[in-house]
Amino acid sequence: MSRGTLIYAAQRLVLISVTAVVVSSLVFIGIHQLPGNALASERRLNPATEQALLHHYNLDLPWPQQYVLWIQGLLHGNLGESLVNMGTQITPLLLRETTVSVTLGLAAVCVTVFVGMTLGTIAAIRQNTWVDYAASTAAVVGYSVPSFVWAFLLILLTVAPFYNWTGGTFYEDIGWGKPEQIPVPALALGLPYAAIVARLTRASMLEVIRQDYVRTAWAKGLKARIVILRHALRNALIPVISILGPLITGIITGSVVIETLFGIPGLGKEFVTSILDRDYNIVIGVFTFYAALVGLANLAVDLIYPVLDPRIRY
Repeated sequence: MSRGTLIYAAQRLVLISVTAVVVSSLVFIGIHQLPGNALASERRLNPATEQALLHHYNLDLPWPQQYVLWIQGLLHGNLGESLVNMGTQITPLLLRETTVSVTLGLAAVCVTVFVGMTLGTIAAIRQNTWVDYAASTAAVVGYSVPSFVWAFLLILLTVAPFYNWTGGTFYEDIGWGKPEQIPVPALALGLPYAAIVARLTRASMLEVIRQDYVRTAWAKGLKARIVILRHALRNALIPVISILGPLITGIITGSVVIETLFGIPGLGKEFVTSILDRDYNIVIGVFTFYAALVGLANLAVDLIYPVLDPRIRY
C-alpha cells in the first residue's frame, strides 16, 4: 500500500470518527427533546427509587450538562450503562453485537456479489437469448421483492420442508451461533441487492466485450474462460465496485428487519428492543456504531479501486 493511500485512509478514518460523533450527538439531542423521561414504563416506581435512578444516570441534570458528560464518556470509549439492565455496560455489549452484524453483512455481500455478477455475466455473454431474458427477469423479480418478504419465503421453504423431506435429519435452525444458521438470513438480506449488481454487471460487460482489446484476445485463440474472467470481467468490475458502497449501506441498515425475524443477536435486533424498552443510551450507541460501520464500509470500497485499476492513485 502506497504512502498516499495510507494518508488517504487516515484522513477518512478521522472523518468517519467525526461523522459518528455528529450523528450520535444529533440523536442524543433529539431523544432528550421527547416528553417524559427515559425511565417511564409500565412498571411504576416509587418517587424515591425513580429519583435515585435519575441521579445515577445523570438524568436529573439539564440536558446540556448531560451532553457534556456523555461526550466525555464517548471520547474515552464509554457509552454508559443500559437504562433497563442496570450495570450493563453498553460498549462491550455493542461490540459483541457488531461482530454478529458484520458477519451477517459480509455473508450477505458475498451473496450479492456472487449471485449478481454471475447472473449479469451470463446474461451479457448470452445477449438476446432465452438465458439473457431469464436472468434479466430474475433480476427484476429479485429487486422487486423486499428483503423481509424473501426472509418469510426462505423460512417457509427451509424450516418445515427440510424437516419433513429428511424425516427430521435436516432442518433450518432459526437463530445464531452455528455456521449453518448463516446462509438463509444472508440470502434474504443479499438477494434484493444482487439484482442491482446483476443489471449493472450486464450493462458493463456488454460495453467491455465490444472493446478492441477483448476482440484481440478472442482473435489470439484464448479460451473463453480466460477472455471473460481475465480481460473482460476485471474491467467491468469498476462500475460494480462504485455502487458497492451504497449497497453495503443498505445491507447494514436492512439487517434490522432480518435480525429481528431470524432472532439474530446483532445491532438490528438490539436497536428494535432498545426502542421498545425506551433504553435511550443503547439507541444512541447503536446509531454511533451504525454510522461508523457505514463509513468503514465505504472506505473499504474506495481502497479496492487501486487493486482493480492500477491507474487509480490516492
